[in-house]
Amino acid sequence: MKNKFNFKKEFYDLIKDLTDKQAGEFVKGVCAYAYEGKPFITKDEYLKGAFLYVKRELDVSKQNSINGKKGADKRAEMKRRGEVIGIVIESVMTSNTARKDAAGE
Repeated sequence: MKNKFNFKKEFYDLIKDLTDKQAGEFVKGVCAYAYEGKPFITKDEYLKGAFLYVKRELDVSKQNSINGKKGADKRAEMKRRGEVIGIVIESVMTSNTARKDAAGE
């Protein structure tokens, strides 16, 4: 997995009212999952549910990172081969008069 992850405010909201023991178990479990790929095992039902929420966020983040790396690798390969890389950006301009007409003014 990644070498880092963001500890979002939503994660804090999940644990701020926990006991120190619960919070420690949760944070250690999240870190073990994020950095070592270890499953989170606990008897505490609340922690299980909270972890499922965080796990989903971590998994989505990991997949986004993998997908982004694929795109970056492809662009880098195209650049090495000297292929043209282009992006078309479209924009629409309207005059103030057209906006006023559309608004019924």
